[in-house]
Amino acid sequence: MITEHKADYPFLSWVDNQGQLGNLTVVDRVFIGRVCQAVPAAKRIIVNEPNVSRDHATISRHAHQLVIKDTSRNGTRINGVRVSPGSEYSLKENDCIEIGSIRVTVKFPVSESGQLDEDEEQTTRIISINETVTHLVADVRGFSRLAQRSESKEVFDLVSDLFQLLTEAVHQHHGTVKDYAGDAIYAFWEHDDLFSSKKALNACLAVKTQYSTLNEYLAQRPEGDSLSNIALGWGVSTGASTLSHYGVRQDNLALVGDSTNLAFRLAAMANNTLSQPVVICATTASLVGEHLGLTDLGAVETKGRAGKEQVFSYDLA
Repeated sequence: MITEHKADYPFLSWVDNQGQLGNLTVVDRVFIGRVCQAVPAAKRIIVNEPNVSRDHATISRHAHQLVIKDTSRNGTRINGVRVSPGSEYSLKENDCIEIGSIRVTVKFPVSESGQLDEDEEQTTRIISINETVTHLVADVRGFSRLAQRSESKEVFDLVSDLFQLLTEAVHQHHGTVKDYAGDAIYAFWEHDDLFSSKKALNACLAVKTQYSTLNEYLAQRPEGDSLSNIALGWGVSTGASTLSHYGVRQDNLALVGDSTNLAFRLAAMANNTLSQPVVICATTASLVGEHLGLTDLGAVETKGRAGKEQVFSYDLA
């Protein structure tokens, strides 16, 4: 590959499937994918693998900042953490971008590269990943009544603020936000091995951070504000899930499995039929019990599921 250094420009460095080193200057925008049709060689990184999308991700330069946007079907990881589909993420020095089997390292500044093949197949092979996942669902209690008695703009502003705070807490603890579903936010942590205490604990710590930042935010709202009385319920579950896609949109990542459904059921019970603000499943409890003081809430029925589920809570203070 041809490499030319340019001062004061960030660049990307990687080793391709043939073992060759690549360096590419980010002047304005770089495209990463299997085809990147009509994009000049100096602005693209081609990853010729069937599970990489034709246009997988873009990296844009804004002054001295680089921002990556995932536009893929099978996902992009930054330092081992999946980026939310369709979302943007600010890159830092030595961040590792994982696309297919290629690892692209972010450097500030310099360098540019090379010639890449345009003759690529035109269909992305969608992969399904079967792995252990910890799920977190945070659900606003009484949202329908809240929306009924308040101005829509006020409700929108409140939910926007809440989702920003809750999302920041997920990212702080190295999780991925999957969805904003009406009055709920759904995030997940993929385990490095069969069951990872660290990943389950990160999810539980994210709940604690969400809880504290929520209280701080509500305390700053005007006195007598009817929207300052809201409460959330959190559900956390861990188990086998299949990660793949439904339909043709790249932002429709699906996590399918009983543990996914269970997280939503537990969130619906928290601060509702159960008085505790957070409810976690037995599997999660077994992974985090050494780090958190757990309270056994007994065996409960969960809507739409057979049998009973042993559930636990822990102190969020």
